[in-house]
Amino acid sequence: MLDLHSQVPHLTIGAVQEKRVFPNHVAFLSRVISWELDSVEFKYEVRIDPDGMLRGSLGTRLGRIADRHNIRVSVHAPYDDGINLGATDPVLLQETKKRIKYSIEFAQRVNAKHLTVHGGFLELGEMHDNEEERGRPPYEIARRRAGGKAMAELKARIFEEVGWVMEYGAKRGIKVALENLHGFSRTRVRFPITPQDFAECREALGKLYIVYDTGHAHSTGLETNEFISKVGQEDIIGAHIHDNDGTADLHLAIGHGNIRFDQMLWDYVRFAWDFPLNIEVRSVEDFEESKRYFQKSSKLRLMKKTGTNK
Repeated sequence: MLDLHSQVPHLTIGAVQEKRVFPNHVAFLSRVISWELDSVEFKYEVRIDPDGMLRGSLGTRLGRIADRHNIRVSVHAPYDDGINLGATDPVLLQETKKRIKYSIEFAQRVNAKHLTVHGGFLELGEMHDNEEERGRPPYEIARRRAGGKAMAELKARIFEEVGWVMEYGAKRGIKVALENLHGFSRTRVRFPITPQDFAECREALGKLYIVYDTGHAHSTGLETNEFISKVGQEDIIGAHIHDNDGTADLHLAIGHGNIRFDQMLWDYVRFAWDFPLNIEVRSVEDFEESKRYFQKSSKLRLMKKTGTNK
């Protein structure tokens, strides 16, 4: 029998902290331990660490607990309050960099394997639809509306600031991984979204680590394994796993949208990938349901593919 959780190769299953459900990092880690998961991604925001305890003794304590339970740790850099590495406002940009520095200090304390960071965005405001835009993906519409000059300037700002974050993290022993953002909005231009965006990032930044987000990738119209193939599996250091219906970033439990996970999971086992599949949903119930999907439904589907009956 092919046991996807306890045998090698297996699925390395984890959870990303939902800040509204788990504002307390210790409570979240305790739940991850009770779920017997393999990895955890903490989210760092100043509002849930006003005294800097996570960057000090509490972070050290969390790291020790995770290590004792053999749990792989990563940290998600802040993105609340308009935090944006593509910001044109110098005050906001400095605040963004300060908060990301704090998250790297926390990542050091908790012995994180990597820091997940967003690229950046540009706000457009509401615009009237036109005939030329009909049928185009929302992110393409947003980029056309922004125009070539604004897009080039946004990318240049993101390349410069992500490069700074990568350098700052490297000096402190933290790998920085860029997450693919979603393209469901016509009024906010995000970068990077597509595999081609990541090709541009590599050209500008060199070696690049990636956190692959299934729900965000669904906005491009590519299947899970197709997106991974185009972006390059060898650079993926972590994954955020959630579902949606292809119209919005819903963060649904696995199996509650129309993302096809089968081929990705089959390739994960077949090629012995080991980057963590961190569930990123919005309720305890959805975490538990997604965990069951991985441990039961996926096992049955992969057994069927391999012709295993027992």
